[in-house]
Amino acid sequence: MTDNITVTNTVQNVTVTNTQPNVTISSVGAQGPAGTTAVFYTYTQSVSASIWTVTHNLNGYPTAVVFDSAGNQCEGSFSYTNANTMVITFTASFSGTAYIV
Repeated sequence: MTDNITVTNTVQNVTVTNTQPNVTISSVGAQGPAGTTAVFYTYTQSVSASIWTVTHNLNGYPTAVVFDSAGNQCEGSFSYTNANTMVITFTASFSGTAYIV
């Protein structure tokens, strides 16, 4: 079975419609602060560590997708020092990259 999904993005509305029967998702999200252009931040942890402190300067409380240096996706827990700094804690030390969104 193949799903056909249409995504339409306008200034104030994002509509996602799945053509499968009885499935429609439609939502209006809050607009970001005026003058904000950054919507993501890439952080590189070059030294192995189990706690990564990331200063992203996105003025919010984002999430992250993390990959170790071998390209494997890793999971950790997030906490926030303030609206511009997050701490990602892992069960083991490793180096890699976090894509903050």
